[in-house]
Amino acid sequence: MNREIIPNQKINASIQLPGSKYVANRLVPMCALATSKSKLTNVVNNKDINTAIEGLSNLGYHFEKTADGVNIFPREQGIQSKASLYTAHSGTFSRFVAAVAALEQHPVSIGCSDKMATRPMVELFDALTELSVKIDSPNQCLPATITGPVIGNECHLDAARSSQYLSALLIIAPLLADGLQVKVDGEVVSRAYVDMTIQLMQKMGVEVVEQDNCFSVKPNQSYQGLNYAIPGDSVSATYFMGAAAISGGKVTIKNFDLDSVQGEAKFYQVLESMGARIEINGADLTIIGPEEPSAIEVDMGGMPDAVQTLAAVACYAKGTTKITNIAHLAFKESNRIEDTAKEIRKTGIEVESGEDFLIIHGGAVGPADINTHEDHRMAMSLALLGIKTAGIRIVAADVVEKSFPDYWEYMTQIGIDSRCF
Repeated sequence: MNREIIPNQKINASIQLPGSKYVANRLVPMCALATSKSKLTNVVNNKDINTAIEGLSNLGYHFEKTADGVNIFPREQGIQSKASLYTAHSGTFSRFVAAVAALEQHPVSIGCSDKMATRPMVELFDALTELSVKIDSPNQCLPATITGPVIGNECHLDAARSSQYLSALLIIAPLLADGLQVKVDGEVVSRAYVDMTIQLMQKMGVEVVEQDNCFSVKPNQSYQGLNYAIPGDSVSATYFMGAAAISGGKVTIKNFDLDSVQGEAKFYQVLESMGARIEINGADLTIIGPEEPSAIEVDMGGMPDAVQTLAAVACYAKGTTKITNIAHLAFKESNRIEDTAKEIRKTGIEVESGEDFLIIHGGAVGPADINTHEDHRMAMSLALLGIKTAGIRIVAADVVEKSFPDYWEYMTQIGIDSRCF
């Protein structure tokens, strides 16, 4: 499915977004590993979460979908023979379930999409191997066969390319008889996502202690089931913030999670520095766009999934916007540095790119066919170019089903229509 965006610069709308896929991605395996029943509501119905539920079900974990969410029940016993599952495009679930599979005494074969098979896993595999887990993976990526159990309680980890490796190890730590110490070599990229994991673990009764780059989970802890309404997705919100900034219009995001530890939840502050006006009324966040955004220089290391949204806004900004500290974006669903630069250049906007930066010279945006590179965020962010420019067409627009299948309908709610072609 391809979509052409219909320009509309008169945006004045309010919207309430589906639950955070980042929170759901963590709570689904944690609740599966819990000792009592959990009920999650406001769970986004997308491919990533459905893939996680289906994959964990193949390992004997018990889920029950309801009209308002999902019930998750404790598993009665481990797998009794070899098992297999499929992670599709989901990097988060691929990393998390690789660690969960290491809890089993029988082999677990993990398959994935061709795109996921190119994404790195070696750092996590090295840590699991240090814990005596057997991993059969010729290319140090998925697909792989993982055979546990974990033996020992200490490993080393390089988390410079993905914070998901550390989150994966922490998630399984309460299930280990001797607990776990993860000694991180160097810095953790996208640290806020690890903080989210730790916060949710604490919510379920498990304490993580951090000291001198060592993350420890003491033994004799367990996840306690919970009833929890998942807050709205912070990254999904950035597209509607960006729409306000580009159009000079007004968008209110209702029940926005202002207390989120997720870096992208502060994206409105980036837009504020570009001239947007921000109003907060209780839990509602309103973004009022300027007549013309101002260019900025900004370190986006803490909010990587908002980089492409910022890139779209920067195309209409006065001056040159420099986005730095984004090297890890090369290892996402697409190379979000070079591929984003390539697609924006099609519109006539001058873009410079490097190992860890994008430089965007604002100017006149022309019509273009935007390829998504099998990346949901490429589709959603660069569609914003069509708010002011006719002829912006998104090729393979249904890639949004990975994280936000109703994206085009939500855009219509704020006055941004599109048509299939």
